[in-house]
Amino acid sequence: MLPSQVNQNLFHRSTEEFLQSDPHLVALAKLRCQHAFNWWQDLDLSIPGIYILTGGRQIGKSTSCKLLIKQCLEQRAFQPEMMLYLPCDEIFDAKELSQVLRNFLANMGNDRFLLIIDEITFVKDWDRVIKALADEGYFTRGLCLLTGSDTLILKEAAMSFPGRRGIASQTDFHLYPLTFREYVDLRSPKGVDKPELMADYFQDYLQCGGYLRAINDLAEFGEILPATYITYEQWIRGDFLKQGKNEDYLLAILSTLMLIGVSQVSYTKITQKVGMMSKETCMDYMRLLERMDVLFNLQAFDQNTKRGFPRKERKFHLLDPFIYQTLYRWLQRESSFNHVIDESVLVESCVASHCQRMSKSFYYKSDGEIDVIRLLENDIQAVEVKWAEQIRAGDLKELKKFSNSVILGKLAQIGQVDNIKSMPVYQFLYELSFVPSF
Repeated sequence: MLPSQVNQNLFHRSTEEFLQSDPHLVALAKLRCQHAFNWWQDLDLSIPGIYILTGGRQIGKSTSCKLLIKQCLEQRAFQPEMMLYLPCDEIFDAKELSQVLRNFLANMGNDRFLLIIDEITFVKDWDRVIKALADEGYFTRGLCLLTGSDTLILKEAAMSFPGRRGIASQTDFHLYPLTFREYVDLRSPKGVDKPELMADYFQDYLQCGGYLRAINDLAEFGEILPATYITYEQWIRGDFLKQGKNEDYLLAILSTLMLIGVSQVSYTKITQKVGMMSKETCMDYMRLLERMDVLFNLQAFDQNTKRGFPRKERKFHLLDPFIYQTLYRWLQRESSFNHVIDESVLVESCVASHCQRMSKSFYYKSDGEIDVIRLLENDIQAVEVKWAEQIRAGDLKELKKFSNSVILGKLAQIGQVDNIKSMPVYQFLYELSFVPSF
């Protein structure tokens, strides 16, 4: 093992040393606001196979894996020597990856094991190594958890493992930034009994989003530190450079997206506005941003098919308010974007992001426009965001076409406007929960 690998597997020495000295657990313990990353509560540790955890960089995947190991130690699910956490930032190539994994697996015999390979997409041709080991039957005896920040590459490569991933009902997991409800519960575990406090939390959330480091900056210092913005900026820049992309192209696309805001737009129009690359290149860059959980898009809603129109214009949103703030500061420093932040755009993207995490979501365009259409289990909900003190009759025209409609505004009151439900944005986000789509 490399020295860094030893430091990441201190549980091989003792559980106490791991709990007291593991770098991820130590960093988590120092935070004023700590969140329990427990996506693995739905993971059945008795079922062997290949599992995948995706999510943006710096979101907490590595820390959550260490918390999984902690639970395994506490519940004695595996013997310490039957677990390995392998970060891939210092693995040179597929040959070295294969050697490290085979050295570990050779000592497992027929015993159950937990193998966590973190950020595996750093290693070129990693999928050939995993496929070879799967073909040799190793993952019929233990769990192999692969993590990565490039969602598409990881899942596309996993398609080359048909029949090798095990029989678990769920093998893919995704880690998102904290929702507004998770943020409020983190800041105020005993609950919030004053609407004005909830409103204050929402204003904070528009700065720090669901990223734990930014949340702690704001809670401890009253502002997000420049170093925190730089860390996430470097993640986005670094991942693009690793893919051989052009930074000037990236900045041009980001500034164009910021300028467009939440207006409907096609890839062709974006390319024309950027003016320095082909449509194919522009789409390639934007899709990479989506795979990195920086960007997402909503298609136009077709009422007849209950699906999107893939060929129509889309609405592009940044996934999290903190990512918006980070990109804004980066572009300002590079003199690529000289406008002030439009808070109404930030709020609409925040609502759209929450909705698309919880259910299939689109936007609606007819005579007017509706910001978000949510497909629920037995219903369709139309959601309009009006980040203003007053709601006008014209804002309700399209909403009246749907029986389940809600208009979200700044005011603290919950009520009705011309028989359409109205409520504060922050109240809607706090009450929002996962609903199966039909």
